[in-house]
Amino acid sequence: MHAIRKVIPVLALLAVIAAGVMAASSSAASSQQSASGQGTLDNGARKFSFSAKTSADGSVKGQAELHNSAFTGANGNSPYDLHVDISCMKVVGNIAIFGGTVKRTNDPSLVDAVFFSVQDNAEPGKGVDKISRVFFWDDDPSTTGDPQACQLVTPTDFPLETIEAGNIQVRS
Repeated sequence: MHAIRKVIPVLALLAVIAAGVMAASSSAASSQQSASGQGTLDNGARKFSFSAKTSADGSVKGQAELHNSAFTGANGNSPYDLHVDISCMKVVGNIAIFGGTVKRTNDPSLVDAVFFSVQDNAEPGKGVDKISRVFFWDDDPSTTGDPQACQLVTPTDFPLETIEAGNIQVRS
């Protein structure tokens, strides 16, 4: 009889520990990373917007838009327009690093995997938040980069520029 009494408290303790672990796992799955923002640089010549979120299964979905009236593409189109499907996001503190594929552009020479990063430096955003320029996998149209390479990028790999207007939010 004494052996059974000792087993029951141990089983109860294990059940409490297991419930705590399950609650922590559930909480971790529900706290998903996200980043979004919009703004301008270069006296309003560069306008950007983006939004991305990590799902509970770990996949990333998002979009980014860039409009640059100060850039003329390879085919002479100005302003430059770029739409990116974001499929990779890495959050390190207040910095989010993205990778994606070109969905639409008016410059056929810039169609490879696209990477950029942002930094959320609190409110109001304007004058404190930062964004990098976009970087493409390479200049070789015969190769295609992998957007998942954003996981290999460090927070200091892309130079960041302070936004003139707008706001960036990074949540982990």
